[in-house]
Amino acid sequence: MPTSLRPRTKRQIRHSASRCRSHGLDKSQGEARKETAWLGINAPKSPSPQRSFGTLQGHEYTYENGRWCRCQDPEEFADYLEREAKARSWYKGQTQRKGVPIEMKRRATPLEILTTTFAPPLSTWTAAEFAAGRDPRPKLGAIRNLWLQAAMKALSGVRACLGYAFHADTDDLHFDLCLSRQDGLGGRIGETGLHTVGPYCVGVDRQVRSGAMIRPEKANQLKRAVGSFRRRYGQDAKPLDVVLARALDAAAEKVLGAELRPYVEAYAKSVPELERRHAAAQLEILEGAKARLLQQSAPEPTGPEISLG
Repeated sequence: MPTSLRPRTKRQIRHSASRCRSHGLDKSQGEARKETAWLGINAPKSPSPQRSFGTLQGHEYTYENGRWCRCQDPEEFADYLEREAKARSWYKGQTQRKGVPIEMKRRATPLEILTTTFAPPLSTWTAAEFAAGRDPRPKLGAIRNLWLQAAMKALSGVRACLGYAFHADTDDLHFDLCLSRQDGLGGRIGETGLHTVGPYCVGVDRQVRSGAMIRPEKANQLKRAVGSFRRRYGQDAKPLDVVLARALDAAAEKVLGAELRPYVEAYAKSVPELERRHAAAQLEILEGAKARLLQQSAPEPTGPEISLG
């Protein structure tokens, strides 16, 4: 999933509320799309681990006037985002009329969603705790609190935070931070764009930091992406999505300590095999597409000429 999104439609705005009807519909439609690949070829089962998180459920918090408030109704957060989007859909811009400078309202993108996914070892630890009959929620709460402190520090002067949604309906748990560049009074916060590098770089960075062996082409692709980011934003700039992912990993390490280490080591060892299995799955799709195209391109027997006269 993307690490950042600028929701524009009502449905996109409501999607980040993990328990609302709109999110459930998007989820079911997304799962249906995974079942087939282009040309209608049946896609093989994803090699990525599929995890069960027991009774863990999504939740949402609004952030208003420096306070976090938990949403009770499943639609509450989505309704809140709609109101904020309406209030923050404009800013005051400068222009000139007949040579005279004037101030006018301009339309603006009201919301941005920044996703931070649990690292695979942390998701695996969570699933293992539930499987063993233990409740990981107190420790997950401590991890979340440490991460939110780091996140708010990273966002200071960059964006206004409106709240977050926690999603437990995926194989890797994740947070959606809901942000805005507009202050609702005509002012703007930070610079254009969130200065992110995307989920691929976040994932590979985590693989490297776990000690996994990665293919040379993957390492080169990460190096090119980092170089492109620094040429665009400066040598000292840090991708916001990587900063938040590393902060979440650091929070997990601080709370769980040695308890998490076996899962990190197991993940590092599994990366090469997962890469091979993903490549095999892609090859299977290509072979299926090839067979379908060959079938479609084969000459068909011609029947007697039919006259419409």
